[in-house]
Amino acid sequence: MSRLDAEIETLRNAAEHLIAYNFPKGYPKNEDLISPLKKAVVEVDGYTVGLHFNKADYDTYFLEAVQVFGATTPFLPFHLVVKIVRRFLGCHCLSLIEVPKEDRKYYCWTCCTDRAGRPIQPQYDVKTEDASFEGFEYTYMHASQFNFY
Repeated sequence: MSRLDAEIETLRNAAEHLIAYNFPKGYPKNEDLISPLKKAVVEVDGYTVGLHFNKADYDTYFLEAVQVFGATTPFLPFHLVVKIVRRFLGCHCLSLIEVPKEDRKYYCWTCCTDRAGRPIQPQYDVKTEDASFEGFEYTYMHASQFNFY
């Protein structure tokens, strides 16, 4: 098992235990307290990559979200970001939001899943654009549509 796969497994296990504390089940004020439990830094293909994974329960579906960012660089090569997100979330029903924050570009990927863990189409109403990268298809959402806290 690679170091990346080990970190993904650790973050996914932590996310399962934190579902009850995440928004919308938990209080938004708690996010700052539990956020360190959702983060990891790992070397991937020579880049130091920061990861942040969250799984939220919206009663009829789960929303899985992974943020990928350069821990020591302002941005990452997109092929590397795609490699990581595919390992994290698979390759079906994915959406991307790119957010500049703290002098870095955060690549925020989301995937809705049904109660059995199968990817489903996004369950929120926002404008999206179809996008693809080297045969990998996803939807692109503009950050202006979201309120990040």
